[in-house]
Amino acid sequence: MKFKAVIFDMDGTLLDTIDDLADASNKVLRDMGFPEHPRDSYFYFVGNGARKLIERALPSEAVTEELVDKLLNDFRVGYRSIQYNKTDLYEGIGEMLSKLKALRIPMAILSNKPHELVGEIAEHYFEKGLFVTAAGQKDDIPAKPHPEGAILTARTLGFEPEECLFVGDSSVDMDTAVNAGMTGVGVSWGFRTVEELKAHKADYIIDSPQQLVSLFSSEDK
Repeated sequence: MKFKAVIFDMDGTLLDTIDDLADASNKVLRDMGFPEHPRDSYFYFVGNGARKLIERALPSEAVTEELVDKLLNDFRVGYRSIQYNKTDLYEGIGEMLSKLKALRIPMAILSNKPHELVGEIAEHYFEKGLFVTAAGQKDDIPAKPHPEGAILTARTLGFEPEECLFVGDSSVDMDTAVNAGMTGVGVSWGFRTVEELKAHKADYIIDSPQQLVSLFSSEDK
């Protein structure tokens, strides 16, 4: 097979987390007297990590490093308390992961969500040992779309970047794939548009999780 392993983004790719993210963000804004945002706005606030989420949610004239630090801390505490309230796997994800496991495809998660939250959430929603590694944003590794995290993940999986698929729902993920020398697979069911994925050089666009399995199981791939 051309492809030997797969690295997944988490939010908007495996899990629909937007409602819990919006609720936690709006609470910290509300508590500080700032305007809240409708759910759909958060599709474009997320993707570059929690700090960038807070910066985007605040009125631009209010953004200071000190305020963002405070709200970021409040957000992490508040989000952790509700992170399982409305989040769920997208339809077909569980079946897809089971099929990839049966094909003995090594799998990993690489997210821009804070690292400690990625581990907690992955443990809650997925069976133990399904993913070789589940990593989030760390202080010593640049966030996606910088390629370092993706390349390190490929090495952990035991493969070269060009042997890995990088699966995600946003320009950040497709840029990560390009930067790391991986094959980018954009999912149409996530937080961003198919047009965005295409504009950022997705090698494949899939409309259902089963289509990802086909990239590994079809003889002509």
